[in-house]
Amino acid sequence: MQGRKRHLVVDTLGLLLAVVITSAAVPDRAAATQAVAQACKRTGGSVKTLWADSAYAGQCAQQIEQTHQLKVQIVRNTGRHRWDDAQQSLWSEEQPAAMPKKRWVVERTHAWLERNRRLVMHHERKPFYAAAWVWLAQARMLLGRLK
Repeated sequence: MQGRKRHLVVDTLGLLLAVVITSAAVPDRAAATQAVAQACKRTGGSVKTLWADSAYAGQCAQQIEQTHQLKVQIVRNTGRHRWDDAQQSLWSEEQPAAMPKKRWVVERTHAWLERNRRLVMHHERKPFYAAAWVWLAQARMLLGRLK
């Protein structure tokens, strides 16, 4: 499989704490421990709670809790509607539950990073250089906020 994935650990504002670049063939759970280890090292252990998607639930969350002494909270999709269900009315009586705010923080950060053309095209051959460009894009964004 061609391509690569960016595994990010961000704070509650969406600012980067850790970046791990892997092949697209690497599962998210396999890179999670490396990304969390990098974040814990960079923050000096100040991270106490880690919110994660339901893909990281189970053994992955338990391993992170045991290894890094973090509390892992899984943020699940609270929507009860399936929009592809042919039997469901288009305007149902019940309103869908709102998504928790913490669920979209990493996706928002990915969107901020995708504004940089260099990160969309994947020119770098080595993961180290790809991660460096992610950090530079974050620094550029933060400098832009100072204006």
